[in-house]
Amino acid sequence: MNVFHASTVTKLDVLGLLASLPGLSAAEVADRLSISPEASSMLLLRLTRAGLLVREPEHGVFVYTLTPKGHARRTYLAHRTKAHTE
Repeated sequence: MNVFHASTVTKLDVLGLLASLPGLSAAEVADRLSISPEASSMLLLRLTRAGLLVREPEHGVFVYTLTPKGHARRTYLAHRTKAHTE
């Protein structure tokens, strides 16, 4: 498995993943985005503090889902990214 530095994974990557697969743990996010567990935890903490994610305990681990603000930010970033690539 390739492990990338957290800076190569964007907010949009994390928000997009959790939009399509809500309720993932930090370890599952790390695995799916091929980043270290530490990088995943830092990204998720930053996004949670920004109000874009909510963290809830489930079966002994914390899982993450998007808040309404997170869904709005994902849409905004997706449109902005698309505009820059056209």
